[in-house]
Amino acid sequence: MIGVILWSSPAKEKAVIWCEDHGALAYLQGQENLAAAEGWPDAGDLVELEFETINDLRHARAVSMISGNRRSELPDLLRGMGDKPGQPRPVLRVISNGDCGLEKRPLKLAAAR
Repeated sequence: MIGVILWSSPAKEKAVIWCEDHGALAYLQGQENLAAAEGWPDAGDLVELEFETINDLRHARAVSMISGNRRSELPDLLRGMGDKPGQPRPVLRVISNGDCGLEKRPLKLAAAR
């Protein structure tokens, strides 16, 4: 599974990982759970991991960094979202099928819990 380090403490050898399956966060603790001795991951790093669930808590296992994907600025970007209303922010917009060169079809709405 792929994940992103959200928080990391090299001194305590602990980290919190967001996982691509949008499930529970995974917790990394100790060098023994790293796949290789490549240094402790920093917040924003992209990692590959396995996990084990113990008492409803995901424990990260065999964590390895995906090379070339260090994003040390990610925590500051996330922290700053919504704090500065005057600053330009990334936005999402709805496009029609015509904008993409596709045939016109009615839009469908879906709700999820």
